[in-house]
Amino acid sequence: MKKKKVFRVINLIKNIICWTLVVILVFTLVIFFTSRINGSTPSVFGYSIFRVSSGSMEPELMVGDIILDKEVENPEDLKVGDVITFRSDNLGDMLVTHKIIKAPYEENGELKLQTKGIANDVADKPISADDVKGIMICKVDYLDTVYNIFLSPWGLLILIALIVIIFFDEIITIVKILTNNDKSAKEAENINDIIDRLQAEKLREQAEKAEEKAEDKLEKDSEDNVGKDE
Repeated sequence: MKKKKVFRVINLIKNIICWTLVVILVFTLVIFFTSRINGSTPSVFGYSIFRVSSGSMEPELMVGDIILDKEVENPEDLKVGDVITFRSDNLGDMLVTHKIIKAPYEENGELKLQTKGIANDVADKPISADDVKGIMICKVDYLDTVYNIFLSPWGLLILIALIVIIFFDEIITIVKILTNNDKSAKEAENINDIIDRLQAEKLREQAEKAEEKAEDKLEKDSEDNVGKDE
């Protein structure tokens, strides 16, 4: 009985963890694909992940490095030395990650700033603060492989297939419930109830036998004591 209860608790915890992971993965995939379709940058709670695709920031940032950016709420707080990701009109509306060399300043009523790639000899043209997409928080090591999986169609299919395999039993249960074909689950519950009842009856019989033995022994001891008295 105790083992069975422990198994049920473990199974419940496993289901909670599994479905929490499923929700997180689905949420992440929806955000990723929606952002890709809309041509925007994938963002979760103001945080975005970017992959360095050029050597303009070497040796600080190498090609293939993954960086984590946070949305800039107040561009005026940006300062020299900050590494930012911005949309560059000069490069065909491409996202660029460079270091600020001139703090935000006003020009013709517009807030601007200037950046430069560490490995570049020439500074970038001043950009509008509105083009800033985020400020780099840190470089995320060893995440380039995972990021490449999301960018690869085959890698994404393999990832989805693995998710389906891991949660195959939960998916089958959902399908049965949705198709009103959860008879096997009900039968399994009935079988468990029968097993519990049989185990309870067996324990009760054992208790009754033990009680009868105790009464017989008590009665025999009483007869022996009477015999000694005589």
